[in-house]
Amino acid sequence: MEKDNMTQAELIIFLETLAENVEFKAETGKEAAEIIRDKIKQLK
Repeated sequence: MEKDNMTQAELIIFLETLAENVEFKAETGKEAAEIIRDKIKQLK
C-alpha cells in the first residue's frame, strides 16, 4: 500500500495557505470550518 507523504515544509505552506483563505473569506467559525472541509474534499 502506497502512503502519501508531505514534508514539514510542504505542510507549513499548506497550513499558511489555508489560514490565509480562512482569514480573508470567513466571517464566522462555521464559515472557517466549511472552507477547511471543502479543501479536504478537494484533496481526496
